[in-house]
Amino acid sequence: MVESHSRPESVGRVASVPLVVTLAVADTLVVTAFVGTGLYSHGMAPWEFPVHTLRTAIPFLIGWGIVAALFGAYRGRVLGSARRTVAIVGLTWIVASLLGGAIRSSSVFPGGAPPEFLLVNAALGLWFVVPWRLAVTRGLRGRRGRP
Repeated sequence: MVESHSRPESVGRVASVPLVVTLAVADTLVVTAFVGTGLYSHGMAPWEFPVHTLRTAIPFLIGWGIVAALFGAYRGRVLGSARRTVAIVGLTWIVASLLGGAIRSSSVFPGGAPPEFLLVNAALGLWFVVPWRLAVTRGLRGRRGRP
């Protein structure tokens, strides 16, 4: 895999504010789509129960927000490299999904988080989050004229 050294425009170590906001909104949609897919696979149409869907997604969105900030998922270095994107975003999702499971196990949110759920959630969520972010990384590289 060829690694690009081009970086998105950045403010300090974080990518530009408009890019980060756009990515954060899109990440929210991707994580919510993942949760909705999980609900659908268990016989619940998420569009018929939007409040339940959001209440189910919120713990994982909180986890993503905290861990993404801590692990630097919005840094220019990560967004400019496919290898870093896979490593950082993948690790971010795994830790965020575990944190989200812990939050979901609280009395504030519906559902629990048995160990098998946590493992399946962490593994399957990678198939949503990592390809999306790789597409972003490749798009940013292409926008700058890099292969």
